[in-house]
Amino acid sequence: MVILTSNTLLVEPRTIFDDAGCTGVRTLNFAFEETSDWRHPTVIDGLDVIPLSFWNTTKPENEDPSGWFDYYTGPHPRYAQTATLSAFLNQVVERRNASFDTCGSAWNCTFEIKFTAPGYKCTELASGVGSNAVNLTQQSGGAEPPFGTDLLLPKGTFAYYAFASGGDYSMTQMTNLNPRGVPASAPPYPKHLGALRTEPVIWIGYVVPTRPGLRQPNNASDPAFSTAFTPKMFACEHYETAYTAVFNFTDGKQVARVTNRTFLAPVINTTYVPGLQANDGTNDNTTAVPEDNYILPTDVARYRRTAAYYSLGVILRAFVNGTVELDPRRPMPIVNTAALQTKLLDPRSGYFPFPNLMDLVQGLYEDMILSLLSEPQFAEVVWAARPGEQSGSLAAAPAGADAAAYTYPCTRTRTANLYSYHARDLWIVYGIAVVLGLLSVLAGTDALRANGGESRNNRFSALVAATRGPELERVRWGGPGIGKGEVPDDVKLLRLGYGQLGTEGGVHGVGDGGSVSSGYPDARPGVAWKGEGTRYGFGLEGDVRQVRRRGFLHSR
Repeated sequence: MVILTSNTLLVEPRTIFDDAGCTGVRTLNFAFEETSDWRHPTVIDGLDVIPLSFWNTTKPENEDPSGWFDYYTGPHPRYAQTATLSAFLNQVVERRNASFDTCGSAWNCTFEIKFTAPGYKCTELASGVGSNAVNLTQQSGGAEPPFGTDLLLPKGTFAYYAFASGGDYSMTQMTNLNPRGVPASAPPYPKHLGALRTEPVIWIGYVVPTRPGLRQPNNASDPAFSTAFTPKMFACEHYETAYTAVFNFTDGKQVARVTNRTFLAPVINTTYVPGLQANDGTNDNTTAVPEDNYILPTDVARYRRTAAYYSLGVILRAFVNGTVELDPRRPMPIVNTAALQTKLLDPRSGYFPFPNLMDLVQGLYEDMILSLLSEPQFAEVVWAARPGEQSGSLAAAPAGADAAAYTYPCTRTRTANLYSYHARDLWIVYGIAVVLGLLSVLAGTDALRANGGESRNNRFSALVAATRGPELERVRWGGPGIGKGEVPDDVKLLRLGYGQLGTEGGVHGVGDGGSVSSGYPDARPGVAWKGEGTRYGFGLEGDVRQVRRRGFLHSR
């Protein structure tokens, strides 16, 4: 909105830009998972730094046997909470006070960060009624889809079918465990105890309705049933990925999105072999090839980082796994998946998947990863300006540190009402005003000269006197229509004028039978009233003296 104060000076909303940088900007560095030790956590601002994974160990309490190691148990509950909240909100979770800490009070800001984290690389395998899904080509070999499109509508009964647990890590690696996960049996332990053998591929079959926005037919006897659905299938592999993401804070609200992703290498470069039992002395019967690419807990740094990636994938796979089935006997689909709680299924179409499901799966995972920034206690959350330093929950640079060293490039903006001065309009407006003022002065001067040099004021009493000239009392204003504001026709023909009141002999304000209706207190019949100065007012033709101009001469 623009508020006008004049034609030359405006109050306008203006966007103010500031490229000095932002404080409090964070990014991700998963290298800190490699050195994160749950026994001796890093403490920042009085709070422990949190890894993304929980751990078991082969080290008995108060003992230090040779060759002991920690091994993976599952995702940390704090991350499970953060990822679940992101899935429910269908967006990246925002850190408390992030806008204020990053942009500053009353400022909006935008910045870009780059980091490496896991991501899902999805490939379409089949599309269309009767299509056969091709095998997924992995770096470590080919993987055959665990199901076909015949399960999907219109031939089958499923609108959504996701299998995301093939080759999952067994959270209980041994049958008999002592507290802290220490095997009850004496070492040596099985070679692959705690080994991260493979990353389960996410296999998803889904149906795209050919009538988007409408309720789909739910009975094969409906003539539209066979053409109402297009079955599709895709598979997603877990890859280490280079990301570019943009964060924008406007009016305190965060919008975050990935603008670029580059898939680097598989998180675990193996191919799962379904049905082949490992029988390697552990409870984990997963077999994958090549076995040499298993990631063992004795490779501590690599194992910890891969475990963090694995924890991230576990939560996503738990959400997408499951089915949506169309039962001809029921008006609504049978939903057996947590995907119902995410942005993957469309409630307007009876919880059929959205047509761009493959992109949405990748986007859902990226929302979860970016949501790590909402909880600065996670080990991988670092200062964007100093990616080798964990931030913890500090709002800004640590006490005593150089604030400039923690300032990250960003664009800050804010809208403010500012005065806008237009010089050209000023000259036009004031020029016109000056010209009109001069013309008014000239016109007034000429009028004063034409009036014999005498000036009158515009006080109320002068106005009353001008309209109460005694000559007007001789007019018969009355008539049949006087109550309706009508004036007789003969009165309409009278010529009125304004000028010096009186006769040629100089009689002013002659009264009528002693009446004082003329407005002059001393008016008497036939007697000249001698007021202070000459009186002017309205009168009939011949009763007022007016100055007439004839060329350059004035006459009365």
